[in-house]
Amino acid sequence: MKADLLVDAQCILAESPTWHKGQQCYMWVDIEKGHLYKFDPVKKDSKKWEFPHRLSLVVPGQNRKLVLALDAKLARFDPETSDLSWLAEVEEERPENRFNDGSCDAKGRLWAGTMSTKFTQNAGALYCMDLDLKVKKKIDLVTISNGICWSLDQKTMYYIDSPTRKIQAFDFDIETGFISFKEIAVSIPEEMGTPDGMCMDQNGKLWVAHYGGFGVYQWDPKTGMQLDKIDVAAPHVTSCAFVGPENNELLITTARENLSDDMIQKYPQSGGVFLCKMPVRGAEVFEAGF
Repeated sequence: MKADLLVDAQCILAESPTWHKGQQCYMWVDIEKGHLYKFDPVKKDSKKWEFPHRLSLVVPGQNRKLVLALDAKLARFDPETSDLSWLAEVEEERPENRFNDGSCDAKGRLWAGTMSTKFTQNAGALYCMDLDLKVKKKIDLVTISNGICWSLDQKTMYYIDSPTRKIQAFDFDIETGFISFKEIAVSIPEEMGTPDGMCMDQNGKLWVAHYGGFGVYQWDPKTGMQLDKIDVAAPHVTSCAFVGPENNELLITTARENLSDDMIQKYPQSGGVFLCKMPVRGAEVFEAGF
């Protein structure tokens, strides 16, 4: 399969591809520029908001609001009025740290991890914000917190700390949010790039963006085997999400960072956002419950 360029956004570090059911639109962010993007697939027009922070995550929330991760803070944002209200802050003792990837479980809790902007080993963690807006640390000693999603029966949470090149599986209690490490589900060879964002399809298979791997790879978490690949015309593929009214498209983000001028000339669509019509639908994705 091959992904087609949707928007030549030229993002430094596009991330957090998202489908907004209420607005029937695609959303994503450029972390380094602090930009939030919205694209209407019917009208083919886009809108952009700018923030004076690194913006790493957008998740639809309640009452037409969005939940954003800005530096090391979580916030509620009203896209109609541009009103921003802070919800929580983590790791105040580590000013070089920021949030990275995140996702919501079936109860509407937000799981989001951190990393050092200096890529310091083990400087980050994975957190969970519950419906009461209290934040709890779930995993410590993380280097680059990335992809997170759940099995179809909600009994397993899959999680990536990128430099480990592994997709970890945790036993997951949907009622309490308690997790315990179960096994390494997938180990990714170095020549395939580094695992970044990921999502789950309705068949229980993982689709993983490979930074430096020119694509999104499909993995079977039960066997650890690679099943398929979507080719992307950019080396640094950062994340992917099932989107669209039928939940059968994959929205794919990429980055221009860490590319030489020669590489950008060779791959000019780097930093763009891509779309691929899929042979399978995505698993249900949940909004923040706050």
